Amino acid sequence: MDKKAVCLGELLIDFVSTVNGVTLKDAPGFEKAPGGAPANVAVGLAKLGIDTYFIGKVGKDAFGEFLREVLERNGVNTRFLFSTEKAKTTLAFVSLTQEGERDFVFYRDPGADMLLDQREIGEECFSGKGVFHFGSITMTHEPAYSATMRAISLAKKYGYLLSFDPNLRPALWRDLEEARFRMRQALKSVDILKINEEEARFLAGTSDLEKALEFISQNFSLALVAVTLGKRGCFIVQGERRLEMEGFSVATVDTTGAGDGFVAGLLSSLYMFWEDLRERKEIPESAIAHAARRANAVGALTTTKKGAIPALPTSEEVEIFLKEHPL
Repeated sequence: MDKKAVCLGELLIDFVSTVNGVTLKDAPGFEKAPGGAPANVAVGLAKLGIDTYFIGKVGKDAFGEFLREVLERNGVNTRFLFSTEKAKTTLAFVSLTQEGERDFVFYRDPGADMLLDQREIGEECFSGKGVFHFGSITMTHEPAYSATMRAISLAKKYGYLLSFDPNLRPALWRDLEEARFRMRQALKSVDILKINEEEARFLAGTSDLEKALEFISQNFSLALVAVTLGKRGCFIVQGERRLEMEGFSVATVDTTGAGDGFVAGLLSSLYMFWEDLRERKEIPESAIAHAARRANAVGALTTTKKGAIPALPTSEEVEIFLKEHPL
């Protein structure tokens, strides 16, 4: 079976502060960088040797053309990337504060990504077999929400392994209760869930991480849950098993896209177990450990350069990095 991945979601321009350690208010200038979490994952997968398609929408403008070229230049098939004259390409302004947190402002009222229509999600998007990865940003408004749910339904119909990263951005939702409800609706179809600690607590509606994970495992039939812990690494939950994997120490330049790099590393590593994961079979602990370590490596490498897409590593770069950082 040929390796294939389909990613759906937002594709936008990140304007990243030219200076670290400041809020957006104090940023002296910004540098243009391609972004959008599912698009980052698509490029990450393509760079790691997976045949990857992207479903999304950009404006018929200079930024939209730039983004399409970036995906194609990085090996992502843009057959299902649509353009519209009804809205401009979405923009995000990003700065890394002194505390290491990202300060975000989105220009998206509406942005082109919000106008993805379910009529554009055809059966041909899911020919063959593979992995389907999506996020929640296209679930904030119609018609993109219905388009996302149709894609989930088609991916399930065609036997894809479904991967979901909620990528919670409270500022983009009109109502956080609606956000929780829509994410939980999507989770009913998901096989692999990637979350951070904050998102786990949000999905479960509790401040206790252990209770949150218990809620998620009891209410959704997930094959595998990957919880990212930033520079501390991650832990992977599969059934009753939990495996912790320490992170890598690197000279961090920009954390944007690190989680997306992690997803790409995880999915590319687990691809050979696609059938077992879809059928909820336990896979060897050695395979989970390998996938977690490689995912951490891709995430870490992504932080060593500015921007997300330009920083995502190739398979060769990951293998060299892992050899230089033996267990």
